[in-house]
Amino acid sequence: MLLPSHLLTQAARELLAATLIQENWQLAEQATDYLAADATPSPAQHFWSLGVEEQFYVVWPLLLAAAALVARRTGRRRAVAGVVVAAVTLASLWWSASLTAADPARAYFVTTTRVWELGLGALVAVVGARTTGAVRVRAAAGWVGLAAITWSAVRFTGETPFPGTAALVPTLGTVLVVASATDDVPGGLGAVLGRRPVVRLGDVSYGVYLWHWPLLVLAPFAVGAELTGWGLAGVVGVTLVLASASTRWVEDPVRHAPRLVGSLPRTFALGAVTAAVCAALAVGAGAVGSARAAHEEDLFARATSGQEPCFAAEAVREPACDPVGDRLLVAPGVAAGDRSDLYADGCWNNTPFASRRTCTYGATDPAREVVLLGNSHAGQWQPALVGQVEREGWSLTTYLTSECYPVDVPVDVTRPSAVEGCSRWTRWAVDEVVARDPDLVVLAARTFRPLLDVPQEAQRTQQRAAYGRLLDRLTSRGIPVLVMRDTPDLGDPAPDCVARERGGWRSCTRPAGVAIEPDPLADAAADDASGLVSVLDLDHVLCWDGRCHDVVGGAIVYFDHGHLTRTFAQSLRPEVEAAVAERIRGSVRG
Repeated sequence: MLLPSHLLTQAARELLAATLIQENWQLAEQATDYLAADATPSPAQHFWSLGVEEQFYVVWPLLLAAAALVARRTGRRRAVAGVVVAAVTLASLWWSASLTAADPARAYFVTTTRVWELGLGALVAVVGARTTGAVRVRAAAGWVGLAAITWSAVRFTGETPFPGTAALVPTLGTVLVVASATDDVPGGLGAVLGRRPVVRLGDVSYGVYLWHWPLLVLAPFAVGAELTGWGLAGVVGVTLVLASASTRWVEDPVRHAPRLVGSLPRTFALGAVTAAVCAALAVGAGAVGSARAAHEEDLFARATSGQEPCFAAEAVREPACDPVGDRLLVAPGVAAGDRSDLYADGCWNNTPFASRRTCTYGATDPAREVVLLGNSHAGQWQPALVGQVEREGWSLTTYLTSECYPVDVPVDVTRPSAVEGCSRWTRWAVDEVVARDPDLVVLAARTFRPLLDVPQEAQRTQQRAAYGRLLDRLTSRGIPVLVMRDTPDLGDPAPDCVARERGGWRSCTRPAGVAIEPDPLADAAADDASGLVSVLDLDHVLCWDGRCHDVVGGAIVYFDHGHLTRTFAQSLRPEVEAAVAERIRGSVRG
């Protein structure tokens, strides 16, 4: 199979969920995971929208049946149906706007935020398309609708809050196109949408929907490289060919089969058999993925047993070693799940930043207290710190969040409630750290979200100044600080690149000038004059000869695009422990 073990098991789970028409709910749960947002999608992910549609088809007839019972008493069936459809549609639209503002990742997938889009189509059915009336008005309405759809496709980006009220533009545009019924109207949309290529595309559109996404996900693993211009064009061409073939030889014959059209029991029986086959395929693929993963874990255990002399960061320290490694010692599937204990221990304070979680490792009556403060790019250092903490009888307490970073200026984390939540969490965390008066604060953050209402050209300057004020507050209390310069961003998830590239892991690199991002925290630390702040920069372990590497010493560096695996972080203990010891010794506390 083309996919590495971790993506294969993910695809199997989603295929099974899609078979049970509830994949959208599974994805809604995953979407709330900050780290999952950058993960490679499975080839079955597009079925989430089919789940919304099928759930609608299950509930909607029941709703209309209830409306029909009420209409019996009034004798006004169309009016009652219209009121019910309008009420449900408006309620769903309100909920869509509310949840999109509060939790956009979840709002994108759940059925309740999407019902209104289908409900508008139901209202068109209740009211009826305008096949009569002013021809020019209908023609104009159709063109306005098509313009709204086109505008949305061009102007909407990943930052557009969606669905919410933004979805009104393409949805109402579609309503205008359908309701204006301008196929045969002079000057109407028929001049464009009635052309043979467009009609043919419409005929195979369901096939295009089914085929396009698996091809986009699987093709890079098949060709061993990321898809670019011609590769993407090839996917489009293959999609159209497969869509035409499956429509002609599978979809249409089944839809029009006399034995099925005339028999509801046979139709349901075929659906049940098809679902059973899909479920069996999903279970089988999951079993293959799990077996692969178990084998990879065995190889990983041997690699981390201490018998590999040039493993991970040691390959950079030792001149006799090949810094990349002569063979891959950690499989992509293993690296993708190789995270610190912080994840299993529930130490994160994620969006909307209302929680106040901390975790403590090491001694209960410690000789020294160390605090780890920041976002997920601080949390990645826990495996590098905890060994020294436990060995020396110290303690390590975490104050960690995601996306948000500890400054006294509001951070634009996409929605108002989260912005305020981030600010509150920062005030709480910094107050707690100052009150603890630890022997050392290890501070790190990826500063990739902009400050709210700050011009782009002033972002770095104000971020640097805000971090400077944080450092001043800590050092004014005599608290020493070790700042970990942020690690490079490799852009593409490292395990996926290693699994995909035919050139091998050596081709999984990124130019250092792109991967090494500006770090205003490290810049602020360099400006500090208190004598209590040090900066540890380990970019040289990951980057050399002008490029940053996904694999160092046979070990995959990140479990995604920019977070160190537990294994690689542990391999950096010599550098981290030396910096911790030096900072504590060099502090005024002695």
